[in-house]
Amino acid sequence: MSRPAKFSEDQILDVSRDLVVQSGPATLTMTAVARLLEAPSGSLYHRFPGRDTLAAALWIRGVRRFQSGYLAKLGNPDPLKAALGAAGHVVTWSRANLNDARLLLQFRSSDLVHGPWPQTLRDENRRLQHQLETGIRHLQAAFGVTEPAERHRVSYAVIDVPYAAVRPALLAGKRPPDSTDALVAETVEYTLKPFVCGDRKGEPS
Repeated sequence: MSRPAKFSEDQILDVSRDLVVQSGPATLTMTAVARLLEAPSGSLYHRFPGRDTLAAALWIRGVRRFQSGYLAKLGNPDPLKAALGAAGHVVTWSRANLNDARLLLQFRSSDLVHGPWPQTLRDENRRLQHQLETGIRHLQAAFGVTEPAERHRVSYAVIDVPYAAVRPALLAGKRPPDSTDALVAETVEYTLKPFVCGDRKGEPS
């Protein structure tokens, strides 16, 4: 009978994530992670065949953790509530999951994974991206927008606005301040006001 693993996959990924956000992707090696876990390097290879597999799994886990709540908010049948909920989720999730948020905001997947992605993780990454794009398209359709500028206004409200709001704090390694929630909500409402009020000129009245 094999001995139970000393460290779970999440424990290994947590240490990997913290190493990346504190010291940069270049410091992510199997040896460094094993050292921080006080475990032999060989034990990590039973879970992850190599460094890039570990990095890809770390990225996928972060995206999955964020996106599940974000898409749930986008699914609200009231489009304004959906937009406000999704934008607000970026702030609250970033505050509650600081290092996961820092990982996704400060880096791109290509910063972490230097070689080819394992097929299963590449497929999962594409699936998650497709889910996000589909969620945004459904929100745009719920607002009844069709023109490129209108669609951009919707995506700007639920992606760019909250991203810009949390970015300064996360880059400083801090949680977004409490005041961020109200500022994001006010900006999203103002941005989407033309669609709520039925004005299709693209500018709030």
